[in-house]
Amino acid sequence: MTSQLLKLLAPATQAFRDTNPGTLRADALAGLTVAVVAVPQSMAYAAIAGVPLQYGLYTVIFQAALGGLFASQKHLSVGPINTQSLLVASTVTLAMRQLGDVPAEQIPALYLQLVFALTILKGCCQLLMATLSLGALARYVSSAVVVGFTAGAAILIAAGQIGNFLGVAASARSSADWPGIVGVFQRLLPNITDVSTGSVVLGLLALGIVLGARMISRFVPGPLLAIVATASAVALLGYTHEQVRLVAPIPAGLDQFRFVIPWEGLQHTQVLLGGALALSLLGLMEAYSIGKSLAEKSGDQVRANQELFGQGLTNLVTGFLQCIPGSGSFSRSALNQYAGAKTAISSLFNALFVLIILLIGADYARYIPLSCLAAILFVIVYGLIDWRTILKLCRSSRADAAVCLGTLLFTLLLPLSYAVLIGVFLNLALYVRRTSQLHINEMVTPDAATGHFIERPLREHTTDQHVIFLQVEGDLFFGHADELHDRLTGIEKNQPGAIVFRLKRTRSMDSTVLAVFERYVERVRERGGHVVLCGVRPEMMKLFQSYGLAQRIGQDNIFEAGDGIFASAKRAIRRASLLTAGRGDVEAGRAKVWAYEI
Repeated sequence: MTSQLLKLLAPATQAFRDTNPGTLRADALAGLTVAVVAVPQSMAYAAIAGVPLQYGLYTVIFQAALGGLFASQKHLSVGPINTQSLLVASTVTLAMRQLGDVPAEQIPALYLQLVFALTILKGCCQLLMATLSLGALARYVSSAVVVGFTAGAAILIAAGQIGNFLGVAASARSSADWPGIVGVFQRLLPNITDVSTGSVVLGLLALGIVLGARMISRFVPGPLLAIVATASAVALLGYTHEQVRLVAPIPAGLDQFRFVIPWEGLQHTQVLLGGALALSLLGLMEAYSIGKSLAEKSGDQVRANQELFGQGLTNLVTGFLQCIPGSGSFSRSALNQYAGAKTAISSLFNALFVLIILLIGADYARYIPLSCLAAILFVIVYGLIDWRTILKLCRSSRADAAVCLGTLLFTLLLPLSYAVLIGVFLNLALYVRRTSQLHINEMVTPDAATGHFIERPLREHTTDQHVIFLQVEGDLFFGHADELHDRLTGIEKNQPGAIVFRLKRTRSMDSTVLAVFERYVERVRERGGHVVLCGVRPEMMKLFQSYGLAQRIGQDNIFEAGDGIFASAKRAIRRASLLTAGRGDVEAGRAKVWAYEI
């Protein structure tokens, strides 16, 4: 346990060991570059989560500092991200609805309490998953789920920002609201005629600046320039909240920052737990995907369990520091790598520069129009939709396309925590369906003189055959048991004298499959037949012996895998021929060589 903990803490100590004057300069420059992007992003994502903007800034400061040090990928930038913020808003809104009537004056404080409690619960879930070494789960969640959820979340975010872009205030949430995108338009449409021309003009200005900056260079901080330009226009033109919807004032510096224990939020753990689990799974998938993408260039090894531990520790600690749930950001991580970061210390510089910007510029935030933040989010979320991958999935795999589009649809229509869990369930159901397909083939020799075997589809035998030679493949588990029983029962109709099973490609069997084999061996022996095994691996031999199957079959009828090609198979055929005391050849196949899977 101690060695495992030291291994999980190793990235932080390694980052400081790798530090020298050269890396410090590179990391400081990369940290400044990322901070310029992180400030407007964190403010926008705080708006998505439904919390005052300063909490987005607190989140990027503390989570970048802590999360970057414990990630397996040195370029990973941790903090608020769009999908997590949207899931936070969905989870907390659903929780508020389940709590019933809350006095209006208590809603803002309770909402914040639930958000901070959700951050802590997410951290606990991820640390528990890391302790149980469940990071490998990331390998079993296909890109179809991530792509589908991300596309759905992008559409939801864009829909949710239409009101801010038009300067229209959406109606207050209520228990009668529909979930998902239907609820977004349900709250927006009653006030759609109250469009603010000033908000639209400022939003279009911001949109043009962001898109123009992207065309020039990725190093040009388009979102920051858009915020400065539109805020300056608001200040010069003297716009007020009555004319243009503006950001609520941000307390100067760290005036509202404090250490908190969200007791009231933690009292409602039962209504937050589903969302915390969904946030944990989504965070793992996102961080693992980002890490793999960055590792192609950096050569770093991505360890899913390390990402779980790093994110879990970060969320657990920062939940007490008034932070919203965060995860790895692809855009900031890619920029960190592109800007030349050498070690994870770049995340500390990122946090430091965001803090400096907060201390200096908080007083000017009251001039930022909400339509500017909406325009920035429109550009960001458009890039989230991976059109190319969606088209490839639709063209290449119906199953993956169904999972992707199904997850997208659930994301748009259901509470997001449900959508994530349903998407993962669909993915695992597809995985189980694929792995539960039984691969069992018949081996024949087209030329008795050569002694070589070929495979052909297993078919029903209408003539008496003394020896049947079968090859069983894969990891056999309870999902194969019924089909295996049916196949073996079909073979028994003609009561062959001996059945030879080649298990060279069989890697494991669970107790349910072993029980099916055991009952089959008993039936064959009761009628005077024989079962012979060949190509048995050492680990499979130990399994048969410990289960008692080897004793039932007989040690003389089990042949372990040898060095030569089909060496044990030939010995097994000779043994089967001797046992049947009849025709010892295997049915000769004619015509072409088959290659198949059943």
